[in-house]
Amino acid sequence: MEISKAQEIVKNHLEKIGYTKIETEPMHAFLHLIEEVGETARSLLYKETPRGKIKNTTKPENLEEEVADIFWQTLKLASYLNIDLEKAFLKKYEKNLKKSH
Repeated sequence: MEISKAQEIVKNHLEKIGYTKIETEPMHAFLHLIEEVGETARSLLYKETPRGKIKNTTKPENLEEEVADIFWQTLKLASYLNIDLEKAFLKKYEKNLKKSH
């Protein structure tokens, strides 16, 4: 699936369920993204360190879902900011290629 299609799916889904009436500003979407990054970090810490002995609400085996949440929230944030994430990614990729030469 193309990134632009995934972005469209997320945007349409959020509009359909009325979520855009709850999160009305790009900052809300950004904060939600940071929350998901934190959940992923917590899972990784519990997986990779002795923290696993402590009770954890985010299970390390859910890392796939946590990373997917980050992608979802990134797509959502891009939509809130009217950024075509696919085009932005390709532009950034080209810029990074030039740095590596």
